[in-house]
Amino acid sequence: MREKDDLHGFLVAVDGPNGVGKSTLIGAVEIKMKLLGYRVYTTKEPTNTELGKFVRKFSENHFGTSLACLVAADRYEHIVSELVPELQKGSLVITDRYILSSLILQQMDGVNSTFIFDINAEIIKPDLQVAVFADEKILRKRLAERNILTRFEKGNQSNGELYYLEKGIGELEKENVNIIRINNNDNLEANVEKVVSYIIDNWRKI
Repeated sequence: MREKDDLHGFLVAVDGPNGVGKSTLIGAVEIKMKLLGYRVYTTKEPTNTELGKFVRKFSENHFGTSLACLVAADRYEHIVSELVPELQKGSLVITDRYILSSLILQQMDGVNSTFIFDINAEIIKPDLQVAVFADEKILRKRLAERNILTRFEKGNQSNGELYYLEKGIGELEKENVNIIRINNNDNLEANVEKVVSYIIDNWRKI
């Protein structure tokens, strides 16, 4: 991963297992930061581009290195078309899924972390990685309430996601990525405050 260099915004990546409540957390952080006067841009991976839509469809029936490469390609397009332009404007950019999700989902598909880091070598390092946890029992309950499930959400895979989440955190720490852990079983307000406080305290220090 490469440093953000002269881009003035602040890049936050939010990752965790399916059903952990990333979208809810991101939405609450966005509201709080806007109330504090910050310019906020939220986005997600896979993207809503034609490539991102193809990745979603492809991932239902394919796995391994081909999918890992497509996910990385969508990420590079994401960086060029959305992340960099918003960071240049000085925005707080929050992405729902980034490199840590690859270290979870692609490793579950049998791709080793060395290959994942190799194909993501030129992505921008996030200023903050938010790693969101919840108890496996809660994750399964939340997924059971969904009408449509992806391949990764089916078959009680939450335990595997939590395992690779922890492993991925260790690998990102070796890359000197700043990481905070969130337990999202409950108490959304406290979790939002933890993320918001980190951003405010660290943005101008980078």
